[in-house]
Amino acid sequence: MLDTLPHLTLALALAVLFAASAVHKLRAREQWPAIVRQYRLLPDVLVAPMAALLPLAEALAAAALLWPRTRAVGALTAAALLLAYTCALAINLRRGRASIDCGCFASRRRHGIAPWMVGRNLVLAALALALQMPTDGRALGAAECGLALAFVVTFAFLYPVLEIVLQPAPPSFDDNLRASRARLGL
Repeated sequence: MLDTLPHLTLALALAVLFAASAVHKLRAREQWPAIVRQYRLLPDVLVAPMAALLPLAEALAAAALLWPRTRAVGALTAAALLLAYTCALAINLRRGRASIDCGCFASRRRHGIAPWMVGRNLVLAALALALQMPTDGRALGAAECGLALAFVVTFAFLYPVLEIVLQPAPPSFDDNLRASRARLGL
């Protein structure tokens, strides 16, 4: 059984994450199909429909997470999306295609994919699935609701910092020189 306060905090945090992700994808709707295409997981005929469906599914998951009656469906949708993204990342990492645009938040910074992203998504999916657990049902006071919102705002600021900290450092000049020489057989 999960206490109501962490349950609400987690639901709100995931709702903010998915709402922000959907908004970023919709704002980059001209580039987003190309990001989906670069993963090379779908036939070309399915890329545009999937590119349209993903931000819609994220927005619906975010909205469903806000309301107790629909939270379980929103959590399952969020977990399913996260697991699908995890598979797409893992498949392309296995193919050696780490330099493709991750598509996270429509990738305004255009960075590649990395193994830590697989772990991040698995943790987020597990947290979404934790929302399936029953709560103790206690009513929250205004102070506790404010605390939940404060946690969510803090998480919203820390999430991009975590991404920056975990992103591997770019190759050094020496790394690039060695790679160039290796390609040339020197």
